[in-house]
Amino acid sequence: SDELFAGYLYFQDAENKMQLQNELKRIYGMLGNINLHRTDRMTMAHGLEARVPFLDTEFTKLVMSVDPALKEVDPEAVRNNARGREKTLLRELFEEPNTDGDLLPEPVLWRAKAMQCEGVGEDWVSILQKKVTSMVSDEDFAQAAEKFPLNTPQTKEEFYYRQIFEDNFAGMDHVITPWEGGGRAMGAAWKSDLYTREGLKNVNLLSHSLQKKKSPSTSTLLAATPDSTNTNGGISSRNKIDLSRLGFSGNANQANGNGSSSSPPKSARFVAATGKEE
Repeated sequence: SDELFAGYLYFQDAENKMQLQNELKRIYGMLGNINLHRTDRMTMAHGLEARVPFLDTEFTKLVMSVDPALKEVDPEAVRNNARGREKTLLRELFEEPNTDGDLLPEPVLWRAKAMQCEGVGEDWVSILQKKVTSMVSDEDFAQAAEKFPLNTPQTKEEFYYRQIFEDNFAGMDHVITPWEGGGRAMGAAWKSDLYTREGLKNVNLLSHSLQKKKSPSTSTLLAATPDSTNTNGGISSRNKIDLSRLGFSGNANQANGNGSSSSPPKSARFVAATGKEE
């Protein structure tokens, strides 16, 4: 949904709505080379086939026809995890309780969008970068342009990954289409100081209030595992996650997958923007 609703943090630096719209078109066009390519390889390697409902062609046409001004990102809202931040138009669709009375807590609904590498742990990227950087010598990195004349690695981290690629797919570097400038944000028509080739500079932007309430008991709840005696692969009654402890309201059994699912009510602003109720 990020390529449709302006879901990345660097969109807050767009200078006007047409810049934003054009950037959405640009990164949408790269999905097959980056995001979907990765998703396909990762899932099929494990015998799975991913589904991407937000990329339904009719839904894509609908959302891309919306006035891009409704997708503009307010930097102040980003800092405060509030309305007006990235993907506000989409978040508003899930703002009210569904027909079963279930409601997403505000810290979840309005928290920052974290890219895949960021979402697995805010400091995970920097830790990994330090590790792989230490594994590339200054002498080897000095030969980067000579060894890799096409899309030359600009950091030791890039050099490390490129060497792995070369070891497994020698001579195939010409088939790869990397991000212009070394990253998604660097190829935008505007300059954003939020990102470098190494990623998001200030990972504190990803923090939210639920993180301050972490406790051993919460960690235990989140670590609930399928009951070995449950042939359906679900969470047993003694292992059910009490989502109310995390700020969720509504029926915990339904939240754990044992109740009927219901569609969320439609945002009045979304309906007004698209002319669609479904």
